[in-house]
Amino acid sequence: MRPLYFIFWFGLGFSFRLFFRRVKEVRPSKSRFGRTIFVSNHPSSFLDPLVVSRLRKPVVYFMTRSDVFNRFTRPLFWLAHMLPIYRQQDGGNSQEKNKKVFKKATETLSRNRNLLIFGEGITDDVFERRLKPIKKGAFRIGFTALEDLDWKVEIRVQGIGLNYSNPGFLRSDVLLAAAEPILLNDYKEAYLENPSKVITELNRELEQRMQDQITHVQTNEHVVLHEQIMMLNRKGMHVACYDPKLSLEERWLYSQELAAFLNSATDTTSEQLSSIKAQLTSYLSSLEKMGLSEAELYWFALEKNWRINTLIKMFIQLPLFLLGILHIALPTVLVKKFVEKKFKRRVFWSSTKMAMLLVLLPLWNLLIFNFASAYVQIDIWCWVLLFVSLNFVALGYYLFIKNATLLSKSLRYNAQSLHSVVAQRTTILQTLETLDI
Repeated sequence: MRPLYFIFWFGLGFSFRLFFRRVKEVRPSKSRFGRTIFVSNHPSSFLDPLVVSRLRKPVVYFMTRSDVFNRFTRPLFWLAHMLPIYRQQDGGNSQEKNKKVFKKATETLSRNRNLLIFGEGITDDVFERRLKPIKKGAFRIGFTALEDLDWKVEIRVQGIGLNYSNPGFLRSDVLLAAAEPILLNDYKEAYLENPSKVITELNRELEQRMQDQITHVQTNEHVVLHEQIMMLNRKGMHVACYDPKLSLEERWLYSQELAAFLNSATDTTSEQLSSIKAQLTSYLSSLEKMGLSEAELYWFALEKNWRINTLIKMFIQLPLFLLGILHIALPTVLVKKFVEKKFKRRVFWSSTKMAMLLVLLPLWNLLIFNFASAYVQIDIWCWVLLFVSLNFVALGYYLFIKNATLLSKSLRYNAQSLHSVVAQRTTILQTLETLDI
């Protein structure tokens, strides 16, 4: 590993334990090195390469859009295993420039190193559970490398599915699933006879394998409905509304099953779904008028002993919150204001905040510890232990604020005031049960 890659790999281990509530890898890779071109979906911009490189075993070199490279960033990106890839929409002679990139990729693969490409090429501003068309670059790079290396090594292309409950939320979940790899050497004769045909066919096969690793909702009209149904029945990958008794993998599988049901809806089913959508619209409108979310309604009206359990949690979290006022609050507030002002696209917010805090929080607390060491004499290992424990301080600080806000809000409502909207919710769930979804 190059220095910056290792620093982020090591540091993100702590950060991801805080950022994600649950992490799961399906069909994990066993080896750290190899000649595999991993192709991933791209639901969350900057966060995706961090997640794939840190939560999976293989060491990867990233194929990154060229417009972020300049004379200042290029040395840093080199240290972080990043290689530029030129896209047609970026202008210029991208095909000619990519010949040099393909040569660098060949050198990387020849050294028994892996590449990572985000095959969709772009990230949507709004998080959606679907796979956009996959570019053919992975196969072009792979076959070019095999030709340059006289087909003497094995090179594979493997699809990766990134499944977030929602990447824009702290304490969300992520599941990574790997498809069966495609060994390019098996297609040597067909490729030499007709390269374009083979690349097109294999890219279509890769796209299908990648769809199987994620929740793929085909049509725009079902994207929101899919999310709302998961929210209401608490079985799927919704970020705030889920049954904690279900494993993350069970929630992921249900999310896929629900998408498959919506994708294959018949005319009769479509009519029933239209009725459910109308009921959901009315229900969510009622919640909006009351100033509530579905998650808040569930906690306030349906979760037994929610208030007393929340008070107990806050009592435990209070010391961490008080410590966090000194150690966490100022850098967090400054980073939040800076990122949300400078980055107009929300899709960049969570990953940028994480990366900035990964640097600023240690520096801020090193200053505090350096100042404190002039007045408090303790062993160096005690300082190290205190420094590491700040991860738990950060988590407690966040959870205390979240729980205090919810508890304060819950005092405005009682069972009587929530009765009518709870009845609406129950009716919709009964309708969903008739469809067996």
